[in-house]
Amino acid sequence: MSGKPKQAKAGKILLVSAAFILAAAAGYACSSDDQTDSKLGTGGSASSSSTSGGGHGAGNPDGGTGAGFDPDPEPEACDGHAGEIICVEGAAVTCNADGEEASSQDCGDEICVPGTGCILCIADQFSCEGNTVLACNPGPPAQWDPIATCDPLAYQKCNSAQGVCVPLEIIGGTTPTGFYYQYARFQQGDTEFLGGYDIDSLGDYLYVNRGGSALDVYRVELLDSDGDGEFEPNQHPDNPDATGPIEDRIITHIQTYDTQLGQQSQGELYAVTEGVFFVDQGTQGDFFKFTYNGQTTTKVVDTNSAIAFSHLGYDEVNGVWYGSNELEIWGGGRRVFSYHAASNEWVFEFGYPDLSGDHMDGIEVVTDPNTGTPYVYVSDMTSDYLGQYMRDRGDTWIQVNLFEYAGTGEYVEGLGFGALNHFWAAAGSSIYEIGGGDLAKFTEPDEPPPR
Repeated sequence: MSGKPKQAKAGKILLVSAAFILAAAAGYACSSDDQTDSKLGTGGSASSSSTSGGGHGAGNPDGGTGAGFDPDPEPEACDGHAGEIICVEGAAVTCNADGEEASSQDCGDEICVPGTGCILCIADQFSCEGNTVLACNPGPPAQWDPIATCDPLAYQKCNSAQGVCVPLEIIGGTTPTGFYYQYARFQQGDTEFLGGYDIDSLGDYLYVNRGGSALDVYRVELLDSDGDGEFEPNQHPDNPDATGPIEDRIITHIQTYDTQLGQQSQGELYAVTEGVFFVDQGTQGDFFKFTYNGQTTTKVVDTNSAIAFSHLGYDEVNGVWYGSNELEIWGGGRRVFSYHAASNEWVFEFGYPDLSGDHMDGIEVVTDPNTGTPYVYVSDMTSDYLGQYMRDRGDTWIQVNLFEYAGTGEYVEGLGFGALNHFWAAAGSSIYEIGGGDLAKFTEPDEPPPR
């Protein structure tokens, strides 16, 4: 195999957004339970800021100020509002009798009403708390009153716009709107791959549930096999954005951990720097974490339901777990749930159509670093499709894309995103790499090796 090796500079996106606004007063409440750690190593946070108008224009070509130029800064918010309470960018500002700011209160998740200030909610407004429908009781004081409980096992979910439980609909179609490409296939016996099904990726590493008590760790390296001095993970003869020969990859077995994971092919993985999370269908789909240092396994989510999850994904922007199982629902559709930590409930989020596969088999959440938007990707076991979904507003979802890729007809057992900014799937005796298209813009620094 020709060319020089290079470790992949890619991985699961861990952009921590300062705010992910679903919709004003939409009421979807999912709080982070801090069950996972940042994959960037040291944690920390990122903040966002916005700027308003009022900056200087270009002026006249002769250097004069030109008509309409005001050398003074913008007027104070309280000018003309003496003795009033006004709302400024989500804050309640109290103005004194001289038209000056006396105090300011950031309303946060509450609503600012001119003349009143921050209040919890307003009349005829609804919200969702897990599977509970809430209606605003304006008081005073304002409070949320429960008015209905939705049953996710009956395909119901809370609708915060209507204030009722609504039947879940299948979202999206089965006509492809984009294309991915298959870049590599590592076969047991021909490479260092030892076999296995459920898979995840972090940085340059792949983590595979081999069954029994084996968690195998592999490193993926990209070669400059076309000798042009560039490392081109998206280059593919059929990719119009990066046409050319597929560059070679190398897989190296790094380590095997002796630990009992979920049942092979029904125990999807989610890798972090210090360990892996996994789902165990044998315990009705509870979520666990295996930590390398100390070789310990702890339960992190008690599903407390009859759903029997076998797939899991994690939205690191909003701190939300997603889960699904391999059962079909009405019309051959699939179903995706989220975990609402505050109420310890699983919420039925959306259904998606049968993608020509035998059953659902994989969830992965990938964040666009340019927008901070998390996308939920779903797959079927024996189809060559990946569906891309996003929360549009509140409790509403849309299908963003349905990507088709020309695969080998192998199984998709679990789904991971990371190495080379691509998806990885396992098929028992082989693992393979899928990507291209919009994934080319998802970048992240190298991760430290597993420990």
